[in-house]
Amino acid sequence: MEVIPLDQLSEWRSRHYDLKIQLLRLSKKIVTTTHHEDVIFYQELCEIYARHIKKIESDCFDEIGVSICNCGFHPEQCIE
Repeated sequence: MEVIPLDQLSEWRSRHYDLKIQLLRLSKKIVTTTHHEDVIFYQELCEIYARHIKKIESDCFDEIGVSICNCGFHPEQCIE
């Protein structure tokens, strides 16, 4: 069994967390923006962030066999 370096796992989790925070900030702008063009712009950015976050989750699982969950954001969704 391969040992997973904790610093590698910590890096995956940190990237995931930082991008989630940015995604949440962008999604709040959608609610507060009054211009339709801006809403579309923020939605497109949110979709890009979401795809990148999913890729990080996938890559982490594929490379080190660990799932990154949303416990910090939605503890009720954590199944562990």
